[in-house]
Amino acid sequence: PTLCTVSATDGTPRARTVVLRHADPDRLTLRCHSDRRAGKITEIERQPIVAWHLYDVKSRTQLRLKAQARVHLDGPIFEEAWERTALMSRRCYLAPHTPGTPSADPSPNLPVDLIEGEPGKDRSEEGRAHFAVIESQVQEMDWLLLKHSGHRRARFEWNERGELSVSNWVEP
Repeated sequence: PTLCTVSATDGTPRARTVVLRHADPDRLTLRCHSDRRAGKITEIERQPIVAWHLYDVKSRTQLRLKAQARVHLDGPIFEEAWERTALMSRRCYLAPHTPGTPSADPSPNLPVDLIEGEPGKDRSEEGRAHFAVIESQVQEMDWLLLKHSGHRRARFEWNERGELSVSNWVEP
């Protein structure tokens, strides 16, 4: 999936491929993780409306989603996500430099002793200070099914109670 935000500096779109960590179809929520120092965190805090783009090659289905995003820096959602994060993934949050910082040479932005290995549980806890969970509540969905016999497309909207309020077929 791709998560799209609005730049906090110039208002332009920013798109990033992310790992979808959790999806709840009943609550219409999607979650991914981030380094809290990353630009997308500031962008979401400034403008919490985000877009998601997902494509499943096997079913030939594309989803474009509009969602209200929230950043979790503590609390139950944060704690559950941190506990479920593998040590090798926690290693990313031990990065010495803020993501996006210019570098003179290619760099993995990891502590030197962790470039080829994973941290132990105690060491990984240092990364908690840089960890964030992005949770978004889907408000609108544009669904596109690609078919040789002709594509099919529909648009869905949900109200603030999570109830489907509008569903329209639209021309692909």
